[in-house]
Parts: sequence; C-alpha cells; structure tokens
Amino acid sequence: MTTSLEELIAVRDRFQQWLFEQAFPFWATTGCDGDQTDPARLGAQEHLTRSGVPALPPFKRVRVQARQLFVFSWAALQGYTEAAQRAESIFRFLLRARREDHGAWHGAWGRQLSRAGEMLDPTADLYDLAFVVFALAWYGRLQNDSSVRESVFYARKTLAWIDQEMSRPEGGFFNSLPKENEEGQQNPHMHLLEAVLALYQTTGEKKDLDRAHALYDLFNTRFYDKQTGTLGEYFTPHWQPAAGQAGQRVEPGHHFEWVWLLQAYQQATGIYTRPQAEALYHFARRYGVVSPTESQSDDSQIASQVGLVRYAVSRQGSVLKETFRLWVQTETLRGVLTHASYADNPESDLAFAVIVGNNILNRYFAPAPLGRWIEEYDHQGNIIADRIPTSSMYHIVTAYDSLNKAVEGFV
Repeated sequence: MTTSLEELIAVRDRFQQWLFEQAFPFWATTGCDGDQTDPARLGAQEHLTRSGVPALPPFKRVRVQARQLFVFSWAALQGYTEAAQRAESIFRFLLRARREDHGAWHGAWGRQLSRAGEMLDPTADLYDLAFVVFALAWYGRLQNDSSVRESVFYARKTLAWIDQEMSRPEGGFFNSLPKENEEGQQNPHMHLLEAVLALYQTTGEKKDLDRAHALYDLFNTRFYDKQTGTLGEYFTPHWQPAAGQAGQRVEPGHHFEWVWLLQAYQQATGIYTRPQAEALYHFARRYGVVSPTESQSDDSQIASQVGLVRYAVSRQGSVLKETFRLWVQTETLRGVLTHASYADNPESDLAFAVIVGNNILNRYFAPAPLGRWIEEYDHQGNIIADRIPTSSMYHIVTAYDSLNKAVEGFV
C-alpha cells in the first residue's frame, strides 16, 4: 500500500465520521422543516445563516428539495436510521411543486414553493427539473416495488414533458418555460445527463438511457472545445459561444464534474469518452488549481491555499474569478478520483486527492459549527459567504461516495 493511499484512507475515515456523526444528525433535525411527529413535513430548510441556524426565507426552491431528497435517499441506502422517513416526507412535500396546466399535471414542476408548500413561482426551470428527475431516480431505489413505480412514473413523465415543451430546434433545451431568455447554458444539461444515467441505473431499462446519447452529442458538438480542451458555459441560441467574457468563461469545477460524468456515461453505454475527459482534466489541473509556487507567501492564509480550485478561468487559462467555493472542491475530488481509477499511474492523482480532501475537511468543515461548513473564501482566505446553502449537501454526499468507492477499489 502506497503512502498516498494510506493518507487517502485517513481522509475517507475523517470524512465518514463528519458526515455520519455530525452532518446527518444535524440535517435530519434542524436542517428539516416540520414538527416532532414529522420533522420534514414541510421539506428541507432552504438555507442557514452564516452562524448555522435556519434562515427561514419565505420561499423554498424546488432544486433544494430535490437535492435533499437525493441526500436522504442515499443515506437510507447506507443504513442511516432516520433517513428513509426524511426522504418520504421530503418526497411528499416536493410533490406540491407539480404544476397543473389546464387542470391536470402533464409533467411540469414549478421553481419555488412557500415555506408551507404553496406554489410561488410556477416557472419550469431545466436545472430544477434535472434534479427532480435525479432525486426521483434515487428515491425509487429506496423501498418497495410500488415506490419504485411511483418514482419512475414521475421521472419519466417529467422527461417526456421536457422533450415535448422545452426542446430547442437547434438541439438541447431552453433554460426555462416560460422563456426568460434564449441563451443556451451548459450546466442544466450536465445535470440532466446525470439524472438520465441515474434513472437508467434504477430501472436497468434501455429506454431510460436513450436520452443520454443526445445529451452526450450536445456536449461533444457544442459544449466541448477540442482546440482548447475546455468546456463552455454560456452560448447563443444557436449554441455558439456567447459574446464577450461569458463565452470565454470556463469553470474548473465543471471540468472535474464532467470527468466523472463522461466515465459514468462510458460505463453505461460502452461509448469511449476518455480523450475528452483527459483534455478537460488536464486543463483544470493546469489552470484551475492553486499551485505551490503561486502560494509562496509570508501570509499563512494565502500560503495555505495550495490545492484549492478556482471558481472560473478563461479558455486561455487566465483567472476570471479567484474565489473558492466548497462545491468546486468537492467536484474536484470526484473528478480526480475518477481519473485515478483508470490512470496508468494513479499515484499523482491519489496524492492530489489527499490534498483536496484535507482542504475540504480542514478549511471548509472544521471551522464551521458541527455538521455545517464554510461555503466560500476569497483569494486572501477571508470567508465571504453570507449563508450555508442546504444545496451543498448534494455535492458533499457525491464527493464522499466517490471517495469511499475509490478507497474500496484501490485497497
């Protein structure tokens, strides 16, 4: 066993202890909204204040409820005692977001509910819908055949509605309906592919995998730029890079996320995705990560930033936004471990994964109240987030899941 693998096991063990002994107990109680009989009767909390207590805004985003449905479904599958009940309650609350058109539900979901579950914003948002499908896919794995059928029914009907109502003539989908703008975005399509793959993993039925091919083609022909090895974020209605800085912006966190996603697609379909994943990975490692030479400073705050991953850079690698969000670090961990799983010499990846994992544990988890985290730092190491978003639990859980599987695979 190599030193890096031993250190990675230590990171996994610390992460596991934090997640199951601190985070889940908090988010299954204070992080839910309800009463003693049913702590999640009104779903999950939207976000916390910076000090770590529920902020109680007058709205709840559907994407947050969907992400927490996934979190507790996953936790229940790992044997966490209270998670199944929380998932059931959040599922029932989420159903209130179904949007009826002409007196019936055809597959659309709104974007925001009130704290009590009334519809506040009936806009169908592609990003939200992707997470609804993703969460339903995971919830369907949780219980008996009837719950699987119910979840799969809702997921398939949602996807059919997206196909029918939100498809662009140029390929892909509109960001929202009613349309708020015509610009194309990479991010919701990435999560829609993730959701489709999750549904296929739940059902094992080929028809649930068919949509993945069109989304992969969109990545290959529109999002991914072979010349620079980068992933675009913002596009014109005809899927050309947007004008100005928006069209040059790339996010290393999404690069690492696609490394994982391309491998998941390859495993499900047998279609070889390694060249694109390699290009995205090496660009993000080269330009997205704070290197030891950049961190040389007498200021311990700045010097400790080695291994942190930036929010955004240009296609040429210049820094556009040097802040450090938690989700970027967790997706980096997931992508690096995915790359290590097929690399000829994974030692370098494992060593970097140890750095990323320790950054998450020491910089984001440790300074925060138990079971919570620091969401974002600026380039000088100052905390700049004014809240703790519940939505980050999705990134934390998927990062831990990848970490645990990687350790099991290498041991």
